[in-house]
Amino acid sequence: MSARAASTHLPWTHLKSTPKKHRKPDKILWLIGAGKIVFGLILLGIGFGALNLVGKNLSTELWGWVQWWNIDFRNHYIQMLFQKASTMDGQRLYFLGFVTIAYAVVFFVEGIGLILEKYWAKWLVVVVNGSFIPGELYHLVREFSGPQFIFLFLNAVTVGYLVWRIKTHEHPPKSTVKKSRK
Repeated sequence: MSARAASTHLPWTHLKSTPKKHRKPDKILWLIGAGKIVFGLILLGIGFGALNLVGKNLSTELWGWVQWWNIDFRNHYIQMLFQKASTMDGQRLYFLGFVTIAYAVVFFVEGIGLILEKYWAKWLVVVVNGSFIPGELYHLVREFSGPQFIFLFLNAVTVGYLVWRIKTHEHPPKSTVKKSRK
């Protein structure tokens, strides 16, 4: 008996899957997903940094960083940072640290889902990013700033691209549950 004839009689030969159509990966989805992962890493560092500062004198730590980085203490933003630090206690730092880490996890889920081109990840990004647009627009109208405008623009372009992508290229995954006959 030949090897080919033997393979047709094996009990698991009916389990062979049909080959899927090979698609080129969407580079824009990959770029958005990679950006989400990078931003998630930044947030993860900030969250663990905040947790690391619990129980320490925040103003003393900030003063050490300002001196180490040779930043002008009279800078308006540094002054605001010191004012905020003076009102921060351990409980707030715990809260901010854990919320920042949780938000980093959301960014990781979004990024990995987009890189893998998952349908649910596109909707997740649309809902999460789209929910921030009204607040960003409100703050931009109250006080215009260049970086805030860039974030709003990138956020709106990302949501717009993903909505277009879902509407023109995607179909929801078919349910594996069979509909009951009436």
